[in-house]
Amino acid sequence: MRKILTILVVIFSIFILCGCEKQKEDDSKIYLDSKFYKKSEFITVKADEFNKINARTYLVYTYNSYCTFSVPCEDVFREVMDKYNISMYGLPIAEMKKTFIYDTVKYAPSIVIIKENKIVAYLDAESDEDLIRYQDAKEFEDWLGTYIHLKY
Repeated sequence: MRKILTILVVIFSIFILCGCEKQKEDDSKIYLDSKFYKKSEFITVKADEFNKINARTYLVYTYNSYCTFSVPCEDVFREVMDKYNISMYGLPIAEMKKTFIYDTVKYAPSIVIIKENKIVAYLDAESDEDLIRYQDAKEFEDWLGTYIHLKY
């Protein structure tokens, strides 16, 4: 009887530990502020407006007018935004240079994930590793989904 009880305790402990590990993994993702889950749009802002943003967690699309990707990255981003009803700020590179983002992100286009005025992650326009994320919606979705909850 004691062996059976010991085995049950061990099995129960394994289930609890596995369940906690799964929960811990989900906790590493962040939620955007709820207003960014209501519709799919780029909210164009200038640096002075951007510097006054009071949202805690949000996405910023930094862009320039001379993108040379074969598939326009804005279309790739838009596809994922439409799928999940996610909005993000749009900030031209000239305006981005007047914000704290430029301390880290030097090139556009980029998607920048911000939590409490700190950059969590961003797509690097100079990185070979990130190149596919600009050209393929599934790759972009997978990258974004590693950092944020895509659904509210």
